[in-house]
Amino acid sequence: MMDQAIFERETAVNRKAWERLRDLVHRDYAGQYVALGEGKVLAVSPGYDEVMAAVHRLEPVPEYFMVFPADEEPAFEPFDNF
Repeated sequence: MMDQAIFERETAVNRKAWERLRDLVHRDYAGQYVALGEGKVLAVSPGYDEVMAAVHRLEPVPEYFMVFPADEEPAFEPFDNF
């Protein structure tokens, strides 16, 4: 389980990045899935599984990231903790 302080810090970084990247993501990646982490777009792919695989190939794999459809807003509040 992720440390709460790390989670809160990463959430704040990604929320701020989302404000900056929202229009670009909606425009350039419509119809695809986006991975957002470390304050940037980490991966984009037509499928959820493909975007997850792309993130897991990164070195190092980010401790916290979110995947969401580019046409929607990401959920910054946790709904499940694996």
